[in-house]
This record gives sequence, C-alpha cells and structure tokens, in this order.
Amino acid sequence: MAYINQAEAGPVTDKSLSSLYSRTFDKIVARIDKVPVEGAEFFAQEKTNLETHKVGEIFETLPLPIKAEDTEHIPLVSPLEGHNVTLTNVIYKLGMAITESAVRRQKTRLILAVMNALPKSALRKMEYMYASLFNGGFDTATTGDSVYVFSASHNDGSAETGTYSNVLSSAGFTTSAYFAAWLAFQSKTDARGFPAPQLPSQVVYPAAIHEDVMKVAGSDLYPQNSLNAKMPTLFKQFEPKLLHWLTSTTAWFVRGSTDAEDRGFICVTEEAPNYKPLSWGDRPDIIMGKRLSMSMSVGALHARDWMGNAGA
Repeated sequence: MAYINQAEAGPVTDKSLSSLYSRTFDKIVARIDKVPVEGAEFFAQEKTNLETHKVGEIFETLPLPIKAEDTEHIPLVSPLEGHNVTLTNVIYKLGMAITESAVRRQKTRLILAVMNALPKSALRKMEYMYASLFNGGFDTATTGDSVYVFSASHNDGSAETGTYSNVLSSAGFTTSAYFAAWLAFQSKTDARGFPAPQLPSQVVYPAAIHEDVMKVAGSDLYPQNSLNAKMPTLFKQFEPKLLHWLTSTTAWFVRGSTDAEDRGFICVTEEAPNYKPLSWGDRPDIIMGKRLSMSMSVGALHARDWMGNAGA
C-alpha cells in the first residue's frame, strides 16, 4: 500500500477529504465500466482520431466462373462497391462538484449518489444512442442508401439485384410472425442475386411483449394451438434480448447471423468516456469536482442483418 503524505499536526478539515472522494470516484468509475452497455453487442465498434469517420463496403461476391479455353484470355472482374456513410462525432460533457458545506453537514449519502450518477450518465447516454436506430428505424434513422433502417425498398448497391426489404408486415410476436422473419432471412440474396441465407439469432423486443416472446421461446407446445401440438426446435433457436430503451411497446426486431465484421450498425468513438478534475479558481468552497467528456456517434451502413416489425 502506498504511503499517503499527511500533515504532522493541525486539525483535519473538510478540504483534506477531497482526495478521499477522488479515490472513491475512481473506484466507482472502474466498477461501472464493467457493467455491460445494453445494445452495444449489436454494433461494430470503430475508433477514430477525427471528427468525421467514413465507412464503406465492398461486396466480396464475384460472378460465376465462365467457360474459357486455355488459349483464351482470363476473364477479369472487379468486386462491386456498395454504399458508404459518414458519421460525425458529437462531443458530450457533464460535470459534478462537492462543496465543503456538504461534507461539513455530513451529506455523505448524497455525495456518493452524485458520484455514482456521473459515470452512470455516460453509460445511459451510450445506451440511448444505441437504441436510437431501433426507435427511429421506421421513420427517421437511415442507412447508407438513404432510406430508413427498416424499409421495404433498400437498394443493395447493385443494379443486378435492385431492392430488398427488411421490414415485416405489422404483427404481434407469434410463431407465425417469427416464421415470416425466418423465411425472409432464408430468402436473402447477395449483391449479385445469389442465395445468401441467414438464420435468426436474436429477437430484440420491449418489456411490454415479454410474455409473448417467452411463450414462443420457452414452450414445448404451440402457444396458439389448443391441440397440444409439439413446437419444432425452429422456434427455440433464437436468443431473447429485452431492450429497455425501446420507446415502442409493440415493435420487435430479429437479428440475423452475419459475421461480426459485416454488421451494419456501427459505433464510432473518438473519445471514450473519461473524467478529469475540475479547477475552481476563486471558488475554494468547492473541494472536489469532476467533468465527464465523451465524443462518439452511431449510424447504419446497411441493415441486411436485421428484420423489423412495427408490431400489432
């Protein structure tokens, strides 16, 4: 344990406790940093040193090989270039302070609450940003092709295939509605029109339809059938993911099985949440203060790995 230098004599004042609160705050930050950020798993995480960050895609699929004799030229092709999106990072800041009078009046419980609140605020801001693509996915948030995240007219970036849909007919969560999502993923094609099926891996939903989701995910029998029909394993192969930041009480979303590097949802971080002491100058009664600073943005390059349903 490191030796802490203290005065040999003299009274212990409230100001001498400021270092204690600083160390306590550092422990709080370290503890909260270990808490999973709800929704982060749906996003590819990228870092940048710039205010703006451009992300693009190139489709890896080439045309099928064509007939060619040994004496003929080798047919050369290039991969198709897809859409791109530019994410602009926004700086967010917040601060907190502890006054000498608050310590003197033994407001320790209040002080600790404030110290917990600052790093929690950063975590909640990140969760709010992640959820924004779901909350605005039908009417405000767009992808690299400039249409809504969940749309029936996505442009896949190739004239060969035209458009595709990742939005389902509005319905509550049932085996039939989930099977429609499963079938839509099985029917997906790549930029050249070749079959590129996916399997549903997760269902993201609000708390209001938790019972409906669990009836499908956890039942051995069809919940809508009175004949005790057996439920196929097809309906038990997804992971339920309750997202508390969803504003709709009916909308639900199905995530596909694309590789991690092909996720369409992206979070770009210029400055991860960090905390520094505040200097108060001519206000010595404020004995300890911290400021939070973070710079990041979220966006969608594509949404081929998602299906959205506005719900009943």
